[in-house]
Amino acid sequence: TVSREMGRLDASLIPARFLASTAHLIAASMVYSSKDDNIRSSLPSDYTNSEYDSKDSELTAAITLVVLCLGFQLLSMFSGYTLFLPRINTTHIFANSIGAILTCWFILDSWNVTAFWYLFVFFSLLPLLMESIALLNITCCSIQW
Repeated sequence: TVSREMGRLDASLIPARFLASTAHLIAASMVYSSKDDNIRSSLPSDYTNSEYDSKDSELTAAITLVVLCLGFQLLSMFSGYTLFLPRINTTHIFANSIGAILTCWFILDSWNVTAFWYLFVFFSLLPLLMESIALLNITCCSIQW
């Protein structure tokens, strides 16, 4: 019965992880198309073109890093190594769900560009590091989580 309950848990965690990751990826992609408002809210009213270009490059770099992190997380999930680890799945669900919601809020309220770096660190980079550590433990040390 324990394995049957784990099967039910996996049956709900895996789709939720996929949906949360996809939602976060879509939200991050939406930032790229609406980044002008966020850039302008980060600049003084009398900004120069070089200041605008600098903030544009900064936000583009952050968006690219978020997309790369989420892409790696999705590839790792599809590889199957961490697919049936409930703790990893639950952490990804929470991080990506909150990341998607806050990213949408970032867009809607035109937050400062610097705020997106915090979103990147807490909701993309930390889950990526956790995923990487889990992959290393599974492949190198044969540790089950």
